Amino acid sequence: MDGIIGDYREPTDAGPRVSLVFYPGAFPVKWNQCSATADFFAEYFAGVGDADLGEEAARRDFVGSVGYVLNELIENAVKFSAGGTVEIDAGVEDGEFVVVVSNQIASSSVDALRAKFDELVHNDPQELLMQRVEENAANPELSTSGLGFLTMLSDYRAKLGWRFDAAPGNPDNTLLKTTARLQVNPHA
Repeated sequence: MDGIIGDYREPTDAGPRVSLVFYPGAFPVKWNQCSATADFFAEYFAGVGDADLGEEAARRDFVGSVGYVLNELIENAVKFSAGGTVEIDAGVEDGEFVVVVSNQIASSSVDALRAKFDELVHNDPQELLMQRVEENAANPELSTSGLGFLTMLSDYRAKLGWRFDAAPGNPDNTLLKTTARLQVNPHA
């Protein structure tokens, strides 16, 4: 069950770091809370450490990129959670914003997810994005397109990775950790 796909890396204590845990079982998480959480992280990291972006245009680019990527990751974690917590661990180090979003998924969905993630890392993201857009146009009821991940890869040049581990205390679930890395100032 254990395994890593893609460019997986967790934040370290080398720079500023923030962690947040949602407990959806005790407090249901709503979609707008995902966006507000992503915006909080983006704004927080825009002014600290390696990401201390003095130029307004660079700051807006960083906040927009981090906000989009993190919102997609949090929404996926909340939407596909099979119990347990949703955890966000983010930091800025060595010129990169690094985030890991963790959630439990049903173990029965692991094989399909592995195949989808393998496809994302072993194919051209722009070609896959065009293919998915065409598939969605032909079939509007399609719900597992992966457009969010493809947009992260092609438009934001995010480095993505996934790690599968046994879920603590729940043999029917798997702990999925999704990581994304973004350059703090890609124009530098």
